[in-house]
Amino acid sequence: MPNDASPVAPATVDHRDPIASLSAMLRTGATSTGERARLRRADPAAGSRDALFEAERLFRSAGIAADDPERHRRWFLVLHCLALAEGRHDARGAAEAGAVLARLRFSEARVQQLVEADLSTLFDLLPRIARRIAADAAALNWWPLAELALGTESGDAEREQAADRARRRIVHHFVAAAAARDAA
Repeated sequence: MPNDASPVAPATVDHRDPIASLSAMLRTGATSTGERARLRRADPAAGSRDALFEAERLFRSAGIAADDPERHRRWFLVLHCLALAEGRHDARGAAEAGAVLARLRFSEARVQQLVEADLSTLFDLLPRIARRIAADAAALNWWPLAELALGTESGDAEREQAADRARRRIVHHFVAAAAARDAA
């Protein structure tokens, strides 16, 4: 395993999909066990100063520009969740976040709480979801959840719209998967 100063192997970087890049780096030898542990222990809600070097290296390798403190905090939440979920990200259709939450038997009320959450609540809910994903050894598409973290209450119209699309996408796939599960 590389030490903390080792560069991330270029083969793991996909600047078109920073979440896939972060996920791959967390699953491979690009991060050490200690680095992953520091990322899991950090508290993004408290503006934690833990794991700043790890996060910066991973952001840079994934092509994430998180220079603004608020944007860094939001991306750090996403990275923290990916670390908690052991890098389990799957962008394929069968792994849509809402569908996976339905398969894991999240209640409709819990998913409703997620899609209606303000930013402060997302800092609490998203790590819980990540821990559940890890406990069930499931994988999901983290993009809709990341869009919630990046766009909710951002003050940026484009990011807010992306968060709204993510909410609709989560609900659509959750309802469809729950109906299919209940019909079976």
